[in-house]
Amino acid sequence: MNGPDNDVSKLTRRRLLHGAAAAGATIAAARAVAPAMAAPAGAAARFGAYVQGSSTLVVAFTSDDVAKIQPLLDDYAAANNVTFEVKQSQYDALYTELNLNLSSQTGAYDVISMDDPWMPQFAGGEFVMPLDEMVTVAGGKTDDFVPELLALGDFPKGTGLRGIPWVGNVQVFAWRTDVLDELGLEVPKTWDDVLAASRAITEAKSSSGLYGIGLRGQSGNAATTSFLPVLRGYGVDIFAPDSWEPQLESEQAMQAIATHLELAKLAPKGVEAVDHATNGRNMYSGLIAMSPDIWPDLLLQIFDPELSKVVGKVEVGAEPAQAGVQPLNMTGNWLLGIPEGSKNPEAALEFILWFTAPEQQKRLLLEQNIPATRVSVLEDAEAVEQFPFLPGLLSAGRNASPRPRTQLYPQVEQILGQYVAQAIAGQIDGPEAMTKSNEEIRALMEREGELS
Repeated sequence: MNGPDNDVSKLTRRRLLHGAAAAGATIAAARAVAPAMAAPAGAAARFGAYVQGSSTLVVAFTSDDVAKIQPLLDDYAAANNVTFEVKQSQYDALYTELNLNLSSQTGAYDVISMDDPWMPQFAGGEFVMPLDEMVTVAGGKTDDFVPELLALGDFPKGTGLRGIPWVGNVQVFAWRTDVLDELGLEVPKTWDDVLAASRAITEAKSSSGLYGIGLRGQSGNAATTSFLPVLRGYGVDIFAPDSWEPQLESEQAMQAIATHLELAKLAPKGVEAVDHATNGRNMYSGLIAMSPDIWPDLLLQIFDPELSKVVGKVEVGAEPAQAGVQPLNMTGNWLLGIPEGSKNPEAALEFILWFTAPEQQKRLLLEQNIPATRVSVLEDAEAVEQFPFLPGLLSAGRNASPRPRTQLYPQVEQILGQYVAQAIAGQIDGPEAMTKSNEEIRALMEREGELS
């Protein structure tokens, strides 16, 4: 039985490289005879003979991010004689497109934005370039990044950096201080507390349009991500600590899904269709009083006086946990990497180092509500004055844990999220959701050689 960090390349190559060997050889041969392509003008002194002329960089981001980063792309292009070809897709489509292109080393992209659950697949399969030596040659430094967030790009652990974090997402528990104070409620510490407080708030306030709790019930990534803090708060994860044996039929998991479904009943109607943006909007519009599934980009909206009705009324902290269980927050970072097969890796790295520098991180934070990954930005006086929760966000980042670090996680979360969503919608009950999830996830791990 393989442990969580063992035999990573075996799995990816068996699953994804069917027929890719010949394509990879062709690409490698072409690159061997092709002239070196250029990096930005500002990189000339750093890359010497590898840098000449202008560059075209093909970059891939989610559609939601492109509008936010476009001003920075425009500024960089104008200052560095660079042209950007921007590829954008929604979350699921981006994963599918990157999966296909990276596994075949098509050279279609120079810079890609990756959700951290994708790193075991893309980094573990060596589909993105190792960056340590390139960063050193370029004179870049990484010591200012939140260590736990930077570590997400090092997979398998200790093998080197293959992604640099640019979105510092950490999942937190958020609550309305004014609502709790009005009803004489303490800030919940356990999931029993959360359930009791949610019930009290919904019973007292739903007639006036305020509900106790907000969750995401949309099938797949959304439903899984909203359920994980509850599951972990009962002392278990999707997998056992030392193997890929799923634990969703355990007593703790059954208790967790029962609590989660009770919470869903206390959320606004239509919870089965709620996604990330909707859950945040429900908080900043004053529709919900608490949520265990709030992320920094949503917090930045909650603290935006031009958008939010609850500015100054929301605090955040560690995810609740049952007695005797260690509270943990969860990472949800996005990282930038350079695919193997990139036609312009030096220029790609030059852009990544500029884009993740403190100046651009601060600009993205203050202008576009994109959470920073650098300590200096999270502690910046101007930023903290505008967003008082930033020190708490830094603390949460230092105590954050990633989702299971398996290359199969995208499939795992689709399985679990499908059945959790069905349970929230009333199509199946909680025990059936956990049992079916456990069976299908175990079958997946056996099929892919992770379990015998």
